[in-house]
Amino acid sequence: MKGNSVKYLAIYEELKQEIINGGYTVGETFPAEPELQQRFNVSRITVRHAVKLLVDEGYLQRIHGVGTIVLSQKESLQLQALLSFTEENNDRDAHSSLYAFNESVVADPTVCSHLELPKGATVSCHERIRWVDGIPISFQRVYCPSFIQLAAEELEAPDASLYKLLREKGFVVTKAQETIESVVSDKQLAECLDIEENKPLLYVERVTRDQKDRLIEYTEFFYRGDRYRYNVQLQVP
Repeated sequence: MKGNSVKYLAIYEELKQEIINGGYTVGETFPAEPELQQRFNVSRITVRHAVKLLVDEGYLQRIHGVGTIVLSQKESLQLQALLSFTEENNDRDAHSSLYAFNESVVADPTVCSHLELPKGATVSCHERIRWVDGIPISFQRVYCPSFIQLAAEELEAPDASLYKLLREKGFVVTKAQETIESVVSDKQLAECLDIEENKPLLYVERVTRDQKDRLIEYTEFFYRGDRYRYNVQLQVP
């Protein structure tokens, strides 16, 4: 069972990357299960599990009488679990590069509001570029209150994980609130993400709390609109 589980996840990941990289065009009929079964030399149930994941994440759509078609080529950002970038991409060629770090800056009114800090409070601020498969896919700006001590050296490693660092310092992220909207790239973001100015971006604001309900992070994410979209499953209460 464990072997089959690993197989269908590997097949899912390979097919997903083929879709994202343009191996199939939107609206194209996706290979049928018997064809995939023969290609990967696995059971039909293994292929079915892999395809179901692609359907659930919005890459494919099953249409009765037609078959399975390609619905989207964009990477899906999940909303079901609170994961760090490192955890979300632990099976891919993903890394970060530290763009800027300031150990202590006076928080502006927006940051003070999100972290519930008094006027004039200081915070640390660092910016990182996130890379997947050699492509810059997001720019991240993080503010942490002054009671959390961070150093540039801790964030410079390509595989550095902020949430892992926070856990090591005694701040365990337990919940977050996110706001999502659409913005366009300015000159700085265009240069960092290797895109033209005024291109669409997914903008995400995240405020996180730790195990003691302390506000420990306010982050702004800028995702390339040509590479990412959000995927969320809703349930009737």
